Amino acid sequence: MVATDINNDGRMDLFVANDTVQNFLFVNRGPDARGKTKWDEIALAAEVGFSEDGRPRSGMGVDAADFDGDGRQDLFVANVDQEMFSLYKNAGDETFRDVAFQNGVAQATRLLSGWGLKFFDYDNDGLVDLFLANGHPDDMIDNYSQQVRYREPLLLFHQENGHLRNVSAGAGPAFSKMFPARGLAVGDFENNGRIGVIIGNNGGAPVLLRNRAGQGNHWLGLKLVGTKCNRDAIGAGITWSAGGVRHSRLKNNGGSYLSSHDPREVLGLGAAAKVDWLEIHWPQPSGRVQRLTDLPADRYITVTE
Repeated sequence: MVATDINNDGRMDLFVANDTVQNFLFVNRGPDARGKTKWDEIALAAEVGFSEDGRPRSGMGVDAADFDGDGRQDLFVANVDQEMFSLYKNAGDETFRDVAFQNGVAQATRLLSGWGLKFFDYDNDGLVDLFLANGHPDDMIDNYSQQVRYREPLLLFHQENGHLRNVSAGAGPAFSKMFPARGLAVGDFENNGRIGVIIGNNGGAPVLLRNRAGQGNHWLGLKLVGTKCNRDAIGAGITWSAGGVRHSRLKNNGGSYLSSHDPREVLGLGAAAKVDWLEIHWPQPSGRVQRLTDLPADRYITVTE
């Protein structure tokens, strides 16, 4: 499950991936006449409940992010082999379109079973990328399948001009190995602005991947502390400009598979050596907009509402 805002109304919605039954998309409509929060389940109408041919799939890992930079939160679901994974592009009217084929995701995952996954900017260029951890659920599959294997490769997709490109082949030695992967969490365990990845393996030791991408790119790390809104500022909108280039992000919560991530945000600045300006749109019930200017790069700061 992932908490995100699919319609930019300032309320956090919930997307739930389900196994062999319809996925759920609960949209937060705000308080009703009695002051209680009203939820509408719209997965079928939004076209994220089933595959394009109307079949339920084996949803495991899930996440949300604006992967193409159009200001709307898109959704991702990892399924099992033969089903292919789903990349749902937000149309802006509470409907989605599966663009996994157009981004090379469907082709790369046809024989894979996905679990942990995460949208994040691994090379600090300001654009969100995608990491997938995979492994078949049946540890005997090698005995009766000629195509599908129990241990499967990791996948890394880089965002380029609003599309994802599979860059796994050049991403490092770990991507040439096979794993019975399950959970995946990300975090800056070295506090150097490069987000690392830890992967839980079924029946084996976890794998910790040190990030060496984005050499020469700068960053700014944020720890957001809410006072009137929720303490972790879940649902905060973050907008920043560096070198005259504007980026934005929503602080979502949850996602992946049985995992929890570093709550700090790392903003990629590319070649820019400072942040021109940064705006925090604190979530309700605050709604306050906080603006900071001329921030130095390559360090963490704490911003309190």
